Amino acid sequence: MAKKEVVAPKKEDAIVMVDKNAIAVPDFLMDYAGKGTEHLTKTDLLMPRLALAQGLSPQLNPDKPEYVDGLRLGDAFNKVTGRIYGRGPWEIAIIRADPPRWVEFFPREEGGGVKDPNVPHGDPRTQWRADGRKPVATMFYDYIVLFLEDQEPIALSFKATGIKTAKLLNTLIKLRGQIPLFMGRYSMKAVMTKGAKGDYAVLQIQNAGHVEDHATLRFLANQFNAFKDKPLNIDREPGEDDDVDVTTDTSGM
Repeated sequence: MAKKEVVAPKKEDAIVMVDKNAIAVPDFLMDYAGKGTEHLTKTDLLMPRLALAQGLSPQLNPDKPEYVDGLRLGDAFNKVTGRIYGRGPWEIAIIRADPPRWVEFFPREEGGGVKDPNVPHGDPRTQWRADGRKPVATMFYDYIVLFLEDQEPIALSFKATGIKTAKLLNTLIKLRGQIPLFMGRYSMKAVMTKGAKGDYAVLQIQNAGHVEDHATLRFLANQFNAFKDKPLNIDREPGEDDDVDVTTDTSGM
C-alpha cells in the first residue's frame, strides 16, 4: 500500500470509509458528486471486515459469485470490497475494541444470514445445550483497526477458536497502561500454518511501539470518536471457513 499524507477529516465525527479502488469523479460531473446516495446512512451500510482466504473460501472459486480475481490462498482481503492486501506486514492502530457480542444466525439450509445481531448475555441461546450441542448463538469479539499507511479502517471479528486469541489481544492492549487505545502501534501479517484439517492462514500481530506523529494521532483521535458507541453492521457469517485467528506477541512493547 502506497504511503499517503495524513489529512484530518473536516468534521470531528466523520467516519472515513472509502473504497481505495474507487475512481475520481470527472470535472464535468462534479455537480453530481454524491447525488443519489443522500438517503443512505451508516445504519444502511456494512462495515468491511478483514478475512483470510482459506481452502474453502468461495472467493477462491471462479464458479462462485464471491470470486475475487487474483486472490491467493492465505491472502488477506476486504470481505465487502474484495480489495486484496496480500500477506503484509501492515502497521495498524486499534480505534475500537468491543466487549463480547452474541449473534444468532439462520441455519444455512434455510438460507443463512443474521437472525438476531444482539442476543443478550446470559440468554439461553448463549448456553451449551443439554444434549452437548453448541449454543444457538455465536460469540464474537469485534475490533475496528486502521491501516496506518493509507488510513483505511476495517473490522477484525473473532469467534470460536479465535476467542482465546482475542482475549490475548485484549491483554496486550491493557498492558500498554493508561495511554489511549489508538496510540498503540501493531504489526500484523498473514502466515500459513498446519492444523488437523490441513494448511490454513492465520494472522500474527505483535506490538510495534507507539504512534508518535501528532497529525496521525489527531486523525486517529477523530476516528476513535467517530466510531465510539456507533452501532456497527459488520459483515460476518456463521461458518468456520473464513475465521480470522490471531497469534499475539508481546515483543516490541
